Amino acid sequence: MAGMLNIGLTGLMASQYQLNTTSHNIVNAGVAGYTRQSVSQATQPALFGGAGYLGQGAKLTGVGRQYDEFLQRQLLGANTQASYYSTYNELISPLDNILADPDAGLSPALQQFFDATQEVADNPSNLAARQSLLSQGQVLVNRFQMLDGRMDEIRRDVEQRIDGVAKTITDLAKGIAGLNQQIVGASVRGAESPPNDLLDQRDQLVAELNGLVKTQTVLDEQGRMNVFIGNGQTLVLGTASATIGTKPDPTDPQRLQLTTQFGNGAPALLPEKFISGGELGALLDFRRDGLGRAQDQLGMLAASLTAEFNRIHRGGAGLDGSTDVDFFSSSFDPATNTLAQTVVSSAGNSFSVAVDADALADWKGTSYTVKNIDGTVSVTRDSDGKVFTPLTPVDGIDFSAFAALGAGESASVSPFRDMVDQLRVQISDPNQIAAAGATSTGPADNRNALALAQLQTRKVLSSGTTTFQTAYSTMVADLGSRAREVKLGEQSADALATQMQAARDNAAGVNLDEEAANLIRFQQTYQAASRVMQMSQKLFDEVLGIAR
Repeated sequence: MAGMLNIGLTGLMASQYQLNTTSHNIVNAGVAGYTRQSVSQATQPALFGGAGYLGQGAKLTGVGRQYDEFLQRQLLGANTQASYYSTYNELISPLDNILADPDAGLSPALQQFFDATQEVADNPSNLAARQSLLSQGQVLVNRFQMLDGRMDEIRRDVEQRIDGVAKTITDLAKGIAGLNQQIVGASVRGAESPPNDLLDQRDQLVAELNGLVKTQTVLDEQGRMNVFIGNGQTLVLGTASATIGTKPDPTDPQRLQLTTQFGNGAPALLPEKFISGGELGALLDFRRDGLGRAQDQLGMLAASLTAEFNRIHRGGAGLDGSTDVDFFSSSFDPATNTLAQTVVSSAGNSFSVAVDADALADWKGTSYTVKNIDGTVSVTRDSDGKVFTPLTPVDGIDFSAFAALGAGESASVSPFRDMVDQLRVQISDPNQIAAAGATSTGPADNRNALALAQLQTRKVLSSGTTTFQTAYSTMVADLGSRAREVKLGEQSADALATQMQAARDNAAGVNLDEEAANLIRFQQTYQAASRVMQMSQKLFDEVLGIAR
């Protein structure tokens, strides 16, 4: 009877643990990242009783998670990609919309400007036509500046988000490191029983982290999770974590660079080319390939249009006899027809870059990276990665000053990025519009105005194969193509993430119907074990009664 009582007691305890665990599953079914738990039990060692081995009840062997590491890794990867495309689409869609807008885009302003130029060519002495050209010139300038200003707003938002994401990554890393410490402590206290809820919390932080940036994780022999980002930069190592921060880029103070600091070490630069996936990867890629490229192209278009229009305008004469007058404001030196820009390198040194307006057909709407690697200075065109060395003029830009670049030093050159900021209509007197040829034959002379109007259809860009309107259309088409690619990527990534989440939930999630059935089943086993104990007590009482 003592054995029967003990058997009932072990069954009672097993059922109680099953009921507690089932209840725990039910109330945590809606908790993000929670993994269904189950009780493992086995039979107690049997005792030989002469006639055979007699069972001694059940024993608990542990409470485990229904965890599938392969599915979890697949889900993390899918969510990283989904977050990347979602963020990129969120950023590129408004930019694509405003550039392609048939009313707010640049195309209608370009058309109206050249229409006004043609009106002056048709009526060179008509002051109303001349005033209209000045007005349309200002409309064109305003349109350039509106688009560029919108891009600046997007850029500022991107920089703020990069800084915010860096801080969030740091906080999540601290959380993972803290949970590593708790998990190790709990595992020691609980022998080999895993602290399931703490493991779930850590996995959830890792999932949130992967929504921000792609990570690699490795478990050490103590069960601590080490986390790495980029090309192996340590984010979490045991119970310690790194600080991800930002600092102004010395070559462009408005642009933030990522830094990483572990322990008491000095902050080190975290190269963005190694960062991929998640929100941070999308922010960096969009800033470089989406926004940066669009702003470079818009600036190049503004610079080329004003440079060529001014060149022709300077060659004519106004109604007042004025000559050699620029229609648009220009930073190009008329003596050399070049634009000198000062670029600050990563070491804080200043270098001069000269943009040659005579080589306008060679200009590219892109940025360039100049580096000194092992004593060799090279120029890399960012749009296609093509490397140029030695420092001969590249795309109409003179990089020769960078011959003095120090070993390991680098510089980023965006020759057209700020061109729109400097754009203005230079003249205010309609009489100064140079419609006539340099040797004017009177107010009806329209030779120079015709040349200005013909600039609309002249192929002056891309080695003489592209007009200004076509260049803008190509820019919009390229951005639109990228936007569509990102949209399709988002749809595909979302579908995959949904599929992987369903697979994970099917294997590790809580099914309330199943848990409700288990609750009834374990209630019945609890009641049955109680009956065993009651029967044991009853039999024992009867034995005592016989003894009396």
